[in-house]
Amino acid sequence: MKSKSVKNSLTLMCLMIVLVSVIVIGGISISNISTMTSTANKNYENARLDGYNTEIKSQVQSVIAILQAEYDKSQNGDLTEDEAKKEAAEIVRNMRYRDDGSGYFWIDDTDYNLIMHPILTDQEGNNRYDLTDQNGVKIIQEIMKVSTGSDGGGFNEFYFTKADGVTVAPKIAYSQIFTPWNWVVSTGNYVDDMEAEMNSSKNEVQAKYHTMITVIIIIDLIFTVIVFIASRIFGNTICKPLIEIQNFANRMSTGDLTTGVNVSSKNELGKTAGALDLAQQEVVGLISNIDGVSSHLQSAVSDFKKNFDSMNESIQNVSTAINEIAQNSNSQAASTSSASENIAEIADGIADTSSEMESLDQNAQLMQDRSNKSMETLHRLIDVNSTTKTDIDSMYNQTAQTNDSVNKISQAATLISEIASQTNLLSLNASIEAARAGEAGRGFAVVAEEIGGLATQSAQTVSEINNIISELSQNSEKSMELMKKMSEASDEQVAALESTQQMFEDLKGALDSCMASIQTITGKIKNVNSQRELVTESIDTLTQLATDNASSTEETSAMATELDAVVRKSSDLVSALADDIEKLSADMKQFKL
Repeated sequence: MKSKSVKNSLTLMCLMIVLVSVIVIGGISISNISTMTSTANKNYENARLDGYNTEIKSQVQSVIAILQAEYDKSQNGDLTEDEAKKEAAEIVRNMRYRDDGSGYFWIDDTDYNLIMHPILTDQEGNNRYDLTDQNGVKIIQEIMKVSTGSDGGGFNEFYFTKADGVTVAPKIAYSQIFTPWNWVVSTGNYVDDMEAEMNSSKNEVQAKYHTMITVIIIIDLIFTVIVFIASRIFGNTICKPLIEIQNFANRMSTGDLTTGVNVSSKNELGKTAGALDLAQQEVVGLISNIDGVSSHLQSAVSDFKKNFDSMNESIQNVSTAINEIAQNSNSQAASTSSASENIAEIADGIADTSSEMESLDQNAQLMQDRSNKSMETLHRLIDVNSTTKTDIDSMYNQTAQTNDSVNKISQAATLISEIASQTNLLSLNASIEAARAGEAGRGFAVVAEEIGGLATQSAQTVSEINNIISELSQNSEKSMELMKKMSEASDEQVAALESTQQMFEDLKGALDSCMASIQTITGKIKNVNSQRELVTESIDTLTQLATDNASSTEETSAMATELDAVVRKSSDLVSALADDIEKLSADMKQFKL
């Protein structure tokens, strides 16, 4: 029967627990998110509908405020009532709202006549009492009902043609009456446009919902993979000591005692492995002792002869090594003297390099100062340019005022021309009347009186022309002052640019000096590098000699130690043989037959 792995069992158990947890938690999370999304969509739809209605109501009320302002002008005498109505209608015609400018207003009076419509301009003045949509709703009649009620305004729903002149769609409109003129101001939203905007927002919410679901699934998968990896690592942590112990037992069964049990954990498995490893070391020690004793017994005699031969050879080697040390010491002294001279020359090169670096630092500081001043000059240039722009804007405004004055002069000239024409006509009439006799003289008096009125009006017009000419003269003086300011600003710009040019020339000189210093430093560095190579060669020679001396010294010391060890070893071999025999006898008694 095939055995089941402990590691696989642990991994399967962990995965089952995690999968159940992930399914339960993920299902609850998805359900809650779905409920929250549905509720949010409903709340958003209601709030958006209320927002649309509030928007068109507030826009109509803004128009009512404009109508009130125009009505107040007519009451104050600034405009006649007809002029105020005409001006108010044109203002409302040009009014738009919403970002795309699709929101507009129209005005009907309480007699069902269309006063103003920015799109249906050809229908202005028509009576729309019988205007009916496709469902039979009397549009204008319903608008009048809500606007003339106790609230003075309200909402209506009906079908109406869009601005393209083709599409018919349901529309929600808000209407409010302006009582002083009996005007009813209306505006509205097409339901399909509102639904399209709300559907767009719903689609965004739905996309975010799907994104969240995807993220939850990805997180669950990642968590599952992490748990799987962790369970495998945990299984390896538990099973690895067992596998190590099993392999050790298999090796012992074949007589292989070269390696022990390598388990570092401190649990029960680690303690078991430690006990097995200790037992293996004891067995290896016993067998090694038996083998060592046998080897010692066989090689003891031959070691005596070899040791005495080594003593003689070591003495000769010591003499040769001492001679080599003396020669190397002389060569080392010469190399050290050469290295000292080279190092002195390097020190001089470094001193020269330091001096050049100081000069380079001063030039760098000069460059920094000049750069700071250049920046200040540039800032002044920016300020001057800003002033010039302001002056140019003022000139533009003054020019606009001058154009207005010229227009007024043109109007006054036109009026004078009309007066002259009427004066000529009246003069002709006066001549005709003067030719008549008798009772006709009274007509001449009327004409003469009219001519006097026209003369008075001409005098007023001439006075107005004089005022306008004075205004033109003042505007011209202002323009000259502005031109003078612009000239001064231009002079300041030129001076600032010249200063900037001089500063940059100073910077160039500093850079040239820096380049010269750098070239000098480069030459010094080359010289230092050459000296470095010489020092390196000397140091290499010293190093080799030192290595040879050290090697010879170590060899001499080793030979002396070897002589001492050989003597000691020769005296200890007999004692070691006796001890080994006793130890072998004691070790053999530990085995039970």
